[in-house]
Amino acid sequence: MTNYEEVREELFAAVQMALDEGLLRISEGNLSLRTPDGYVAITPSGIKYKQLKPEEIAIVDLDGRHIDGPCKASSETPMHTAIMRNLPEVGAICHTHSPFAMTFAAAGKDIALINLEAMGCGAPIPVAPWATPGSAAGGEVTVTLFQQRPDLKAVLLRNHGVVAIGENAEDSFDKAFKAEVAAQIYYQALQIGEPVIISRRQLQQTIDTYANFTRKERT
Repeated sequence: MTNYEEVREELFAAVQMALDEGLLRISEGNLSLRTPDGYVAITPSGIKYKQLKPEEIAIVDLDGRHIDGPCKASSETPMHTAIMRNLPEVGAICHTHSPFAMTFAAAGKDIALINLEAMGCGAPIPVAPWATPGSAAGGEVTVTLFQQRPDLKAVLLRNHGVVAIGENAEDSFDKAFKAEVAAQIYYQALQIGEPVIISRRQLQQTIDTYANFTRKERT
């Protein structure tokens, strides 16, 4: 049997970051991480995150069947495994019920490209069609959007929450955090006026500037 200690520790660290930043509350939301042997580590069902221990993180296969661990996997396992099956480039998923992003998900309103955080998620962040929580459909509706827009890293689940994807557990947390910051700033800007949207030209200029900076760092 494979030792999943390192995988669990990596996912647990991301859980703690999400908890510290208020992206996770009580037992709402869930995170997953692809394992080196092709399975999925995922947070367990019904355990409050402040009480979670790394060894309680479940290991399932891509069809959601239990492989290792003492606890039952999250009720959102079908959503996570649907994404992992269809998007092999995704290494980790962070699904949160963060308040500002949930507000836009409940309103059925995309989060516009209004700041660097939104840019980091591939904004505008779209709202996926309704999918029953706990079903594979939750993953399938996001897969379609991620496939249509390869730069997109976060999607709003209608009346539900956020699904953010990344290369590893920390990366998926980063994208979920940026989505929440983007949602908060957009919401606040809407309260005082008409938010100014970043244009395609401004977006490309920013991308080019960061690319040049990165090249200079490497030389």
